[in-house]
Amino acid sequence: MAHSNFNIGIVGFGPKGFYGFERLIATLHEQPEIPQITIHLFNESEAFATGWVYDVEQPDYLLMNYPNQYISLKPFTNPAPILPICTFTEWRSKQTGNSEAFENTQIAPRKEVGLYLNYFFDELCRLSDSRITIKKHITKVENIEEKDSRFLLHTNGTPLNNILLDALLITTGHSPAISSKLQSAKADEFTIPFVYPFAEKLKHIQSQSTVALKGIGLTAIDTILGLTEGRSGYFKQTNANQLTYFKSGLEPKTIFPFSRSGVPIIPRGEQTTRLKQTSFYLKEFVEKSKSNNHQFDFESEVLPIIKQDIVAAFYHSFFELNNFKFDAAIKYAQLEQIIEDFHNLYPELDKFTAEALLYPQLNSNKGQHLAAKNYWEFWIRENQKENSPFVAAAASWRFLSEDFNYLYIRNRLTKASKTAFQQTYFGLFNRVSYGPPVTNIAKMIALADAGILDFSFSQSPSVDRITKNVTLSIPNKKIDIQYLVDARLPRGFSSNSSVVFNSNTSTNLFSFEKKSEIYNELKCTQEGHPIDSSGAAIKSIVLYGTPTEETLFDNDTLSRKHNDTATQWAKNTVAQLTKSNNCITL
Repeated sequence: MAHSNFNIGIVGFGPKGFYGFERLIATLHEQPEIPQITIHLFNESEAFATGWVYDVEQPDYLLMNYPNQYISLKPFTNPAPILPICTFTEWRSKQTGNSEAFENTQIAPRKEVGLYLNYFFDELCRLSDSRITIKKHITKVENIEEKDSRFLLHTNGTPLNNILLDALLITTGHSPAISSKLQSAKADEFTIPFVYPFAEKLKHIQSQSTVALKGIGLTAIDTILGLTEGRSGYFKQTNANQLTYFKSGLEPKTIFPFSRSGVPIIPRGEQTTRLKQTSFYLKEFVEKSKSNNHQFDFESEVLPIIKQDIVAAFYHSFFELNNFKFDAAIKYAQLEQIIEDFHNLYPELDKFTAEALLYPQLNSNKGQHLAAKNYWEFWIRENQKENSPFVAAAASWRFLSEDFNYLYIRNRLTKASKTAFQQTYFGLFNRVSYGPPVTNIAKMIALADAGILDFSFSQSPSVDRITKNVTLSIPNKKIDIQYLVDARLPRGFSSNSSVVFNSNTSTNLFSFEKKSEIYNELKCTQEGHPIDSSGAAIKSIVLYGTPTEETLFDNDTLSRKHNDTATQWAKNTVAQLTKSNNCITL
């Protein structure tokens, strides 16, 4: 006899969980008859639909890293949502009274995007079918147990009231849920492995202390602002191109960010919204590859083509600025010759290379701190120009990533080079192309001028933990640090103990691809079905977003279009429900 109570679970209810929920509600709405069902939403905090990153309680100074015009909750697939969903620009225009044209170009606080998510989540809950019960669970899912083709979730060490789920969408995203138990066990008030939410994770850091940050990217910038502006310090415009920071006395005395390369993330200015793709060498390469099943080595076969597009993006803009005429559709060998001829005519102009963008050599003659600060000042100046060839080159990966994704998700990269891409180039391209707004980098420079932000140890320092203190060391220099903060978003899963996916009986449901001694990646199909320990795809579970990164590339948190595994999950779940309902014996 088939069971009559149909339960659906979504584990991790940030934006991706919201998208899965919306597709499920829309698909159920199409059905003329459905039984009573319950949708269980699991989140570690009360920030349903927003997650940590878009929490509506966060301060205004935590900004998006791209303009409002790129933010939209509108689905790209059928069926239509049960209520009209407007873009963020349209929604914000109604809130502020500003024109949509103005709002398109603005960079909003992340909390505003959270309010936008909250509004439509609440409306979906309010308007959903009366036969649908929605239950929110504020808890951490630690284990998933299979029972007769259904799933029992364990939260806080115990089964969840014997609720058996028929279908499951897992969207854990960038949260502590995917960090390892081992990492969490090492955490104390002096070692912080994850910074969100700020109010909880950073409150132990004392004023006038010394802090080391692992990372010089978006999360590190959030952390730095949280420890300064978030502690009553403030920035003031002192001239057209400079901010000055005024201390509150509550911030740390010094913050030392560091990374492997020591190269900071590149900011984005308003001109990036006007850029268009001008070079198509990778696109042509991918189109030609569709006629065969050849696997490519990323570093020797694909990366050189990406570099061609980077160089071409620079020179297309550079030549246009200098009224130098050429055919933009020429082969790369011809473009190289034109570039050579141009520099022969103007030998005083430096020749641009993709290597200079991807692997910059910071001028550290006067120290690493000044070198990093000068690097950021250069990129602020370039972003303030109406048309900068450097900005065009830095933006090129954003146009190339969709074509690269074709190779990635169709397993057209060799196993070794796919791992190399994940471990090295994924972060590198994010540093170059997906940086914060210029405003935030102007704040970083002001903090450096105020003596709070110090890049002296930014390039691959040795990190030694002795009792409660940490020592950062570079050749001929070292310093004791009171707090060590991992200011990065976690990627990959612990080899031994990722909380959700490798606990107790969960090991039967998931399998991993080994990436290093520390990290593994979850195996799944292109549809997001996890592959279990026997090699079979589990059809009743779908992964969405970050957990799919072994198979699907670049899971942008807010994108509804990119790597959408939720739409088909919703359709399959409703088909499973319909079939189950037809089989019920009363």
